[in-house]
Amino acid sequence: MGFKSKSFDTPTYIEQDLEPQRVIIISCEGENTEPEYFTAIKEKLSQYISVLIAIQIVPHQKKGSEPQKIVCNLEDYIKEKYDYKSDNDEMWVVWDREKVDERKKDILEMIPQCLEKNYHIALTNPLFEFWLLLHIVDISLYDRNILYQNEWVSPSKNRRFIDKELSTQLNGYSKKKNKFNQSIVTKENILRALEQERLFENELEKIIDNLGSNVGELIRRILDFEEE
Repeated sequence: MGFKSKSFDTPTYIEQDLEPQRVIIISCEGENTEPEYFTAIKEKLSQYISVLIAIQIVPHQKKGSEPQKIVCNLEDYIKEKYDYKSDNDEMWVVWDREKVDERKKDILEMIPQCLEKNYHIALTNPLFEFWLLLHIVDISLYDRNILYQNEWVSPSKNRRFIDKELSTQLNGYSKKKNKFNQSIVTKENILRALEQERLFENELEKIIDNLGSNVGELIRRILDFEEE
């Protein structure tokens, strides 16, 4: 019997006689945007996800967004709700680099701990919204330094540059719960993001000090379609 529920904290899986050959468990830093993005992938692009793969998204439990807390959320979830264990299963944490010196220190401390436990890391510099922007624009038209610095902009200085660009391109963008614009999640857009991600830094340790992302690595583990 396969998994059926489509809630955030349980896997999506087509009911069959076969158990999944691989479970991908994702613990995200953001409380809203990242979980809603991966949930949209599960729901909108399910035809590109093998029925032998189950995806579980860890609910955001511990307050705060420090890298260590995201790992703690993952480990609590594994202990309490992870009921299918296989050597092929993958545990992922999704982090933002952000422009905070303490954040860099925390990430550098956590990377070896995660690797020792065979946890995979998807990191974006400066933040996950950069990965989203890659879906919907020709990123070559942007100044790399402006993207990297991601300064506060707009008359009231209440939005950072990348958030403002997403809002402009999508006619509105919000990080609030259930406000994620699912129009981002199409096969065409994800292929664009995967292609454009290669133009920036993709190596984990180098992303820490450079504009870049390796979220595409996680996406390729989930989705099975040819990149153009």
